[in-house]
Amino acid sequence: MENIFVEGLKENDINKLLAVPKSDLHNHSTKGCRREWLAQHLHVNIPEPPQHLEGLDGMQTWFRSSIKPFCNGYENMLLRWEGAFAEARRNNITRLVMNFGTAEVDHVGTVQEFQELIEGFHKTYCPDSIFEAELTYPSFGNVEEEADELDKYASSGYFKAIDICAGENVKPFEAFLPLYRKAEKYHLTKKMHVGETGSAEDVRRAVETLGLSEVHHGIGASTSKETMRFLADNHIQVNICPSSNVMLGFAKNYKTHPIRTLVENGVRVTINTDDLLIFDSSIENEYLKLYKAGTLSAEQLNEIRQTGLGIL
Repeated sequence: MENIFVEGLKENDINKLLAVPKSDLHNHSTKGCRREWLAQHLHVNIPEPPQHLEGLDGMQTWFRSSIKPFCNGYENMLLRWEGAFAEARRNNITRLVMNFGTAEVDHVGTVQEFQELIEGFHKTYCPDSIFEAELTYPSFGNVEEEADELDKYASSGYFKAIDICAGENVKPFEAFLPLYRKAEKYHLTKKMHVGETGSAEDVRRAVETLGLSEVHHGIGASTSKETMRFLADNHIQVNICPSSNVMLGFAKNYKTHPIRTLVENGVRVTINTDDLLIFDSSIENEYLKLYKAGTLSAEQLNEIRQTGLGIL
């Protein structure tokens, strides 16, 4: 399979790239489907995103004004979840991690009802794929209350990881300790959105303070040899989303994307979509963009693919 993937990159052969098993480990579930898929199922024309979205605020503004009006409400939330699993089948994503907020779980009903709903999509579209549900919390939330309520969501064993998103440096990392300590009770993989807008020091401090084993984004680490060595020595995985970084202005372009520096310094990285519905670049295209830009070789990109699958 690895030869097919390398050939697909070198030959610009989408079918070969689609045929090979891949992972998507940084996927915001309600924005995890393809724009074309959603437009087809809603019988509407959904606009393409601009090349630049002017940071996180610009992204949210564009999403609320240009996409959300077409797919608002509970039923359309379910449709977008379904579309994320449909994309996993189309793209041969055999390891899929999607995050869900507690409000989204509650919107469905009980945790058991949520699990049955999500597993219905999983079994319908990609039953042979490894699927891991990740519980995500906003950085501006009430940590003490969230920690108290975590038992409700984690006790079922369905959620495999915990994450903080929605903006960096909103609170000190120490403020999230009650939530992450409670997460340890349920053996949840500890992750956090950090180093997208923040510094290399932020990445290191988040890992050390909260005991993270994975970092979502983490590209800020590329500015510090010491931080990259720390990540490499401690086997901390960085789940990178190239199109997200470029379109939001956190990376200048694909050619100079920080993923190259991280790889050259031995950091374990994966390639992911982040918000496919917004950034309009599915997994095979993320690899292809980096290859065409000359950021990494086909062989290096194939190693990253294998890392995401847990082969390396």
